[in-house]
Amino acid sequence: MKADLELYRVFAAVAETGSVSRGAQMLFLTQPAASQAVKKLETRLGAQLLVRGRRGVTLTQEGELVYRHAKAALELLETAENKLERTQELEEGTLKLGAADTITKEFLLPYLADFRAAHPGVQLSVVNRTSPQIAERLAKGELDIAVVNLPLPDDRLEVRPVLQVHDVFIAGETFADLRDRTLPLRELSRYSLVMLERSANSRRAVDAFLAREGVELAPAVELGAHSLLADFAEIGFGLACVVREFCAQPLESGKVFPVRLAPPLPPRYIGACWAKDVPLTACASEFLRRLQSGAHSGSRQSPASWT
Repeated sequence: MKADLELYRVFAAVAETGSVSRGAQMLFLTQPAASQAVKKLETRLGAQLLVRGRRGVTLTQEGELVYRHAKAALELLETAENKLERTQELEEGTLKLGAADTITKEFLLPYLADFRAAHPGVQLSVVNRTSPQIAERLAKGELDIAVVNLPLPDDRLEVRPVLQVHDVFIAGETFADLRDRTLPLRELSRYSLVMLERSANSRRAVDAFLAREGVELAPAVELGAHSLLADFAEIGFGLACVVREFCAQPLESGKVFPVRLAPPLPPRYIGACWAKDVPLTACASEFLRRLQSGAHSGSRQSPASWT
């Protein structure tokens, strides 16, 4: 038998007030409507729930049983409604975010700090994995939203670009002769190179562009951490391929410098993504809005200035 929640709501109000008329007033119903609802519930259950008298109504034994459970169920529903409202207002809830280590450190930290300050009741968790691993977790429903290196071809995901970035090769003083030169792409293969490991999505994007230009590279050093690339370039291991926006301090220090290439590596994007068949939660939607606006109170530059 399918329960009619409204019938139980009316019955509970009548039982609580001890009067059909007062129960009706509580729910902003007419007395006949409330009385009819109670009778309909009694008919559906096949039991008399109320005894009507001059001074109001009293519960039968069956009515006591139904009222006790109906009240508990209605209170649970009210709790759920209140919790949902608080979640929609971002007063509580959860946000499960996935991102690579470098993206988290160099881009997301100010946004995470602002989001936590604005919504302290939201439980925030961050999972660091490679972009392909993050995609798998999204597809399985283990994450609400992720920020990854694009392109990330995966038909299961909805993708929104949030930050344009530029891959560049940098060098230390060992290769000072390149400061005033423009290096043709095909000459890259003549140099010792330091790059991320091939499983990194950003490395794949660079390799794909170079392949289209007829250039194939065999790096002498392949690393798993972007933060080490500039260090290897500084001590002379070779030309290192980095994301310019995530290598600001080494470049500003002058210990490494960007190598001009002809043609230059094309810009690409950092993107927010989520599973297509799962609607964004209120928390995830708000975090996405903040990313797309490019506004945060951190000391790092906003995306608009990284051109």
